[in-house]
This record gives sequence, structure tokens and C-alpha cells, in this order.
Amino acid sequence: MAKRRLETVDDAWQHVRHRKHTRSPDTDIPTREPDLPETDHGPLDDEVDEQEVPPTPDLLNAMVDEDALPFIPDHSDAENDTQLDENFSPHVHDAPDAVRHPPDDKQTPISVLPTIQHQRRTRPVIDMEALAVTATLLSMKQTMCFIKTLRIASLDDPIAKLSEESLERLRNPPPQPISIESVGTRYSIATYLALENASQNAYNRVCQAMRHSFADFPGVDEIQSFHNVEKLIASYTGIVSIEHDMCRNMCIAYTGPFSQLEACPMCSASCWKEERLQGTRGRSKVAAQTFTTIPIGPQLQALYRNKDSAEDMDYLRRRTEEVLQQIRETGSISVVDDIAMGWDYLGAVLDGDIKPNDIVLMVSLDGAQLYDSKESDCWIYIWIIVNLPPDKRYRKLHIRPGGFIPGPNKPKHLDSFLFPGLYHLSALQAEGLAIWNARTDSRYLSDLYLLFTTADGPGLVYWSGMVGHSGKNGCRMYCGVLSRHRTRGKHYYPALLKPCDCCVSGSDHPDVDVFNLPLGGCADYIDNLKTIVAIRNQTQWDKKKTEMGLTKPPLLLALCLDRCLGVPLCITTDIMHLAGNISDLLISLWHGTIDHGIGNDPEHWPWVVLADEEVWCAHGDAVECAGFHLPGSYDRKPRNIADKINTQYKTWEFQLYTFALAPILLYSILPPKYWENYCKLVRSFQIMCQCTLTKDELVDAHALLCSWEREFELIYYKLLESRVHFVRPCVHQVVHLVSEAIHKGPPICYAQWTMERTIGNLGEQIRQPSKPYANISREGIQRCQVNSLLSAMPELDDSDNGLPFGAVDLNDGYVLLCKCAKNSIIPRGAEAATISLFLSPGHILPRIKKWARLRLPNGQIARSAWRETLRTPEQIRVSRNVKVVMGTLDAERFNISQDWPPQQMMGAGSTLTSQSSITIPPPDKDLLHLSSHVVLASRLLNTISVILVKQIVGVVAMIPRHMVLPLGIEGDVYCMMERPGFDVSTWGVPYDVYCEREYDDDGDDVE
Repeated sequence: MAKRRLETVDDAWQHVRHRKHTRSPDTDIPTREPDLPETDHGPLDDEVDEQEVPPTPDLLNAMVDEDALPFIPDHSDAENDTQLDENFSPHVHDAPDAVRHPPDDKQTPISVLPTIQHQRRTRPVIDMEALAVTATLLSMKQTMCFIKTLRIASLDDPIAKLSEESLERLRNPPPQPISIESVGTRYSIATYLALENASQNAYNRVCQAMRHSFADFPGVDEIQSFHNVEKLIASYTGIVSIEHDMCRNMCIAYTGPFSQLEACPMCSASCWKEERLQGTRGRSKVAAQTFTTIPIGPQLQALYRNKDSAEDMDYLRRRTEEVLQQIRETGSISVVDDIAMGWDYLGAVLDGDIKPNDIVLMVSLDGAQLYDSKESDCWIYIWIIVNLPPDKRYRKLHIRPGGFIPGPNKPKHLDSFLFPGLYHLSALQAEGLAIWNARTDSRYLSDLYLLFTTADGPGLVYWSGMVGHSGKNGCRMYCGVLSRHRTRGKHYYPALLKPCDCCVSGSDHPDVDVFNLPLGGCADYIDNLKTIVAIRNQTQWDKKKTEMGLTKPPLLLALCLDRCLGVPLCITTDIMHLAGNISDLLISLWHGTIDHGIGNDPEHWPWVVLADEEVWCAHGDAVECAGFHLPGSYDRKPRNIADKINTQYKTWEFQLYTFALAPILLYSILPPKYWENYCKLVRSFQIMCQCTLTKDELVDAHALLCSWEREFELIYYKLLESRVHFVRPCVHQVVHLVSEAIHKGPPICYAQWTMERTIGNLGEQIRQPSKPYANISREGIQRCQVNSLLSAMPELDDSDNGLPFGAVDLNDGYVLLCKCAKNSIIPRGAEAATISLFLSPGHILPRIKKWARLRLPNGQIARSAWRETLRTPEQIRVSRNVKVVMGTLDAERFNISQDWPPQQMMGAGSTLTSQSSITIPPPDKDLLHLSSHVVLASRLLNTISVILVKQIVGVVAMIPRHMVLPLGIEGDVYCMMERPGFDVSTWGVPYDVYCEREYDDDGDDVE
């Protein structure tokens, strides 16, 4: 087999477009030619189809050619291949283009000369009045009534349920910062904030002790009670909550067209507390159950009442200016590290929908189980403010709860519960949100723009109005690719290749080329929506919803088109739940527990390697043992998967296991072609989990993901109808990650991790287990009020206490942390020789002082063997293995060092912070190549080197394993495992998808 090395990514990408995908003769694919367009495959029983991979153009360039398709056009013929640079280079005009300017003329407009011509994905433009006329079914009429009410939302309408005082403050925010003159009041608020996780009784006792101990101090008599402190904070911030009645069985909320009902139309339960109603003979009507909505307007106003927080809110405008300037100067976006680099956002900016002073929002919805041991399900949605910098946007301080829907039953009409929050948003979009900006001391109206809606897979249907994942047109991105089902089966699965043994009507559509997968936002959305709304009976609706992929018009259609990205483009991928879903699929395949027919025995599946109980338990033990080698910065370590998988395994544990640890543990256990296919998925997923994505990495991830998906269908599903359910929705969904990242920014920016953390820290504050729903709603209101106060008065926030005692700040984010040696010493032996060589001849050997820990700019803490080895292996999470950049980061030459003590070399009037370390050489290149850069196995060298502390870029895990490497060398090695979400390493070895295999006339490999 002859392979040539590809020196550059551009060379590699040109090569992958023409590469022949091959397989070994034992793949055992049924004989059928997949009918991919313009491709000559050859018989599948001899070799994998020889598909010519279509090109992926430079998607990060500004799309400006009016005659060119905007994002992933089909350039399958060779003539177009040579035109990629021309067709997708940015087109910058010298003439000015009219763009809406901010009301505050002190700020620089986003769009300045020259302007950029661009082409956005088509957003649905729907005549809602005409659509409402076609509604026949009662459910459709009700939904259209909700939408109609939202379209004419007004803050003055009683539906808004805002008091005159709240409405006046919303329209005329205080034009000055919050000032607290009273010493006692300030002490009361500071104590209240400090005792956030304590009880009310704890607050009262602290204040009582203060009054007794310092009775003569000024301001002591002004210390407030707990209740008064909460009232003061509410008055300072203007944050209020709105209560609405709901069905006691959680069917509906009495909002919109249901607001005048006194009984639930679904379960017939009364809206009122029956005992109270009967006891007063119908004179006193008290709602049986209520839910809470927290308007977003006052929370946004509070962010501008302090100069620092107002400066933070200006981040998005500044960053947008930088991105647009980069496009004008270079013609492309070199690095995607935020939503501001996504073309969905940039398109809205360039069209004037988003202006410099506008506020851009995301909304996230999810269900939460408050207790493991009892029924305690509820639904929560939160607002995420995109204007803030990424390092602050997702913090607890800046996450704004929007509403709480009690359980334990699942709401049957969630739209009625979401209606109050969206009504408030729609009214503010129509009127504008009044802002007093402390940074510029100016007043203006800001428009609110809803950019993205996020949720897990089941939750997204409430935002989008789409069918569940088992529908025929069930892609979350609504790309239009149709799924397939088994004979007499009702569930559809997104297999791109048509079954060859048996194919029922409705699943016999042609194969879909994964390298030409349509983008999200199918052009048929409007026609399909019109069809589903006009359905006249339930039977037709049941049939058409599966075909169209829609169940109803979503409430978001009520929002103004220039104030919302719109469905389906606003729907996002969720990389967090994708990790869990893919993990479940792969483990069920390897364990042989996935559903299968009578004639499809898992014993005959070559990939079932964990079915044997002894092997499964040994694998679980290996996972548990590896956990001790994961640094503490990796958060929760994966536990024994054989013991915990059915009960207590968390999403983060699945992500660590599936996308970092399992490729190491399954090497030589999973058959080679399945292991190599799995590694392609892992590497691409690791890339897409990064906070920063380069153009080259996006190209690599696209090639790996498409190759993985296609090979997955060929080696697992094998074009057999009985196995079509192997291709679950997550297999299809993951292929959209790259194109959606180009349009929306890195997937981590809109993943559900933020919602999961919010649910967790709100749940921790529940004080009354007997009333969890009322308690979490109260905690949510308190959270909004406290966060708004801290935004307006950041001096009250003492959570950042600076460096700990004894720490030494080395600048640039590096900090030495205690413990440190009491006395400095003169190094001896091999360490002394290495330091002398590092300092060059003529330097006196310095005295050194050892330190136990080093905090890195990424927040990780590296520990030294000097202190770490004092504990038993079971008591530690090994954190002494560090990744070091040799030379410059641009060169991407990394090294791994372990067993190091950070130290200060002192002498000759200067101090140099460095470390001595045992170096691990570069990983085995053959294994690195086969694993698509996932498994980095190296032997330990007993050589000591000196490196500067600021060459350290991260703490990594080194998993000890006994391996037989590809060239047959057997021995003990260390396998590097990086934390998901951190930047992955590049070692200069080409990916397998960029290398071809050449064959002679007899079919043998050419050596």
C-alpha cells in the first residue's frame, strides 16, 4: 500500500474530494449499487463503493456572488472544482450601503465603508392572516389564536399583567446608578448576598448578633429584616414576577384563548380550589395551581445601570466590527470562536435587522427532575444574553430565568405556558426597550432580537412545531432529507442509503450523498406548514404530520421577521445531548443489546465485543481505574460503566467515556475497521466541542464526519432493512454540526450545558422538599433580582476574592499556588546538569524553590510530583502531566512532560520560573494515523529537560496501557487523553480520509 503525505490542508482537501473510498474484502456488504448521483460504485460485495467525494467550498468566506449558491453548492463536476476560490471569495463594494444606525450617535455604526454583499439562508415569509383563515381543526385554530394575539402584543394590554408602577419604570428607567447611602441597609444587603445558600433563620441570627455586639455603632438601627431586604432589592432592580392560573393536572395554562375558561378543556378539572369554592358557596375563587413568568425587560435594563456592565453589553458591537473589518481586509473569517462569526448573525447585521444598540437573545427550554427519589419534574426556560462576552455570558450571574412550569405531569399544551414570556418579548419588540446607558449617560430605545432557541431533542419540538425524531421528515434542522422505515414499522430512521434486500413504499427514495447533505431550513417549509394547518380531520393530520415533519405552526412565527431569525433557522443542534445519544447507540451495538429481529442474532455481529459478562466487567474496571489518571480539571470522572450505566451515569461521564477514553480502551478489542470508523467520529466530535474553530479544523471535521456516517451505514446497517434502526437520528444530526457551526458559531456556544448548570444550582437552593415547585419559582425570582442588583452594583459581588494567600502572579494568567518549599536549595545530580545546560556555560547554578501547584490561563491547575506522590494512587486525580508547546503555538509542535516540580531559579539578581520534567516523546505515528489523531501512545523517556512555565498550555491525562502497536511492537505506553472542550493537539500526521490507497490490476496493494 503506497501512501503519500499531504503537506498542507489545502492540498489535503483537494485530495479528499477525489479520493476513492475503499474497504477490505471482509466488509460483507449486500450486493446493490447505491444510487448516489453521478457516481460509479461498482459491486458492493467486492469493495466499498468508489464515490467521488464532492467538494466542500470555503464556507467561511463571505458569500457575495449573487449567482452563486450561498453555502454548500453542488460542484460535482471538475470544471467547477477549479472555480472554488473565485466563486467563494468575498465581494467588497466601495459604494456605501444604507444600514440602520443606532439611536445613540455617539457609537460607531456597525456597517461602515466599504460594505459587504452577502446572501442569507432563505427565511420563511408567511402571510399569517391568510394562514389563519385556512385552519379547520380546533387545535390549529387555538394555535393560530395564540399567534394572532402575540402579533398585536402591547405592554398596555391587560394580558401583559404589568402594574402601572412596573410599566412606568419599564418605559422610563432611572437615569442614574443605584446608590445606597444607609450603612445599615448596605450591611443588610451584603449579609443577604453572603448567606445566599443559608436559611432565613441564619440571616436573622447574624443580624441579631450584629445589633447586640455593635449596638452603639451608627447605622445598626437601620439593619433590615429578611423580608424588607428582599423588598428593597426588588425595588432597586424593578424585577417583578407574573402569576398565571393553570390546570391542576398540568394540561394547559389559562392564557391567550384559554384565559376566560374556568375548567380545563382536556381533563375537565376546575380552575379553582374546590374546597375553597364550596366553603364560600362560590364567592371566593382561588386558583388550584399557578405558574411563574419573569419578564425579561427589567433584567436587561439593569445591565446598563453600571459603566462596567454597560461596557460588557457593548462587546457584541465591538466584536462584530472586528469580524466585518477582517472580512473586508482578508476576505474570510479565519477563526470561529463565537456566535458573532456565524453567518446567521452576520446576515442579520448586514441586512440591518440587528443594529449596534440592539440586544440579542437566546432562549433555552428543558425539563428538570428536582429529586431522584420522588416525582418532581418541572419545566424551566432561561434567557441567554448574546451581547455579553463569552467568558461572562454563561455564568450564573448573567443567566436570566424566564419562567417555571410546575409538574409532575408533562404539560399537554406547552404553548399556553410559554405564551406570557413571549408576549412580553413581542410587546417590547413592537415598542422598543427603554435603556439608560451609564457608560454613555444616554437614553435610547433598544430592539430585542431573538436569535436562537435551544433545547434537547424532545424539547425542540415545542419551539419548532416539528414532529418527534421518529418522523419521516424528522431532522431537527429541517434539511428535507426523508427517513426510512421497516416493513410494517411506524418509526422512521434517517438512513441515507436505501436498503437493498427489502424496501417498502415510502422508503424507496434514492440514496442521499452525505457529502452533499442539504442545509437546515428546507425551502419546502412554507408549503408544508400551509398543508398541515389546512388539514380538515384528525386522520389526515396523523398521516400528513409524518410526511411533512410538522405538527403545528410554532408560536415564534408571531415575532416580527426583522426581530427574529425565524423557524426553522433559529433551531440549534445540541452537542451535549448528541454526545449522550451517540454513546447510547454505540454501547448498545458493542454490547449487543440493541433491538434486533429473530434472524439477526448479535452473536454473528463482528462488532459485538462487550457482550460477554466477563469482558464487560473487565472493561468497566478499566474505565474506573483510568479515572484516577484524569486530572481534577476534567470534572466528574467516568465511573465503572458496567455497574452504573443503567442508573447513575451522567451526560458528562458519557462524553468523557465515548469521546476521549473508550478509543484507548477498545484498541485491539474492537475489530480494526470498526475501531478506525469510531475514531473518525471521536476526532471530529473533539474538534466540534472546542470553543475556537479554525477554518482548517472545520474542513477536517466535515471530512471525518461525512466519512464516518457513510462508513457507519455500510459496516453496521449494511443496507439491510432489518438493521435500518441502527441509523438513529443522532447519526444524521451529527453531520450537520459543521454547517451549523459556520452559520451559528461553535456548537458549545448554544449547547444545553448552560441550562443543565442552571437547573442544578437552582435545585440546590430548594429549602422545602414538600413544595418543590413553589420553592424553585421563588428561588428563580430571587436569582433574577440578585443578579440584576449585582450587575448594577458590581461592588457588592465579592465572589472573586483575587489570588489566594501566598500565591505568586506570573502574569499572562499563570499563577504559582501554595504549597511551596520553605527553603530554596541547590539542585544536584542529573537535574543540576540539565539546568546548567539550559542556562548555557558561564552561569552560576542557581538556588531553586519548589512549588506544589500552577494555575494556567485556561483555569486548569497543574500539580507537581513533589507533593502529589505523597498520597496513595486511590486518593489523587493525577494532574502532573502537562502539554507543552515547543517554539510557537503557530507551529503546533507539542510535547508532553510529567513528574515535574514548578520552581523559581533565583540568582544574579533575577528570578526565572521554569520546571524540570521527564519528557514523553511524540506519539506513535502509525497508530496516530489509524486513529485519526485520537489515540496518542508514547513510551516514557527517562530524560530530564527544563522548560519555561509559560510554555505549558494545558494539563492532560496520561492513561497507562499495555499495547501492541501497528508495527507489532509490544510494550507499556502512555496514551494522552485531552479534556473535551479544550483545544485539541495537532501532530502533523495526515488524516486517513486524506490518504488514498492505490491498487494494481490484480487488486493487490502496491507497495
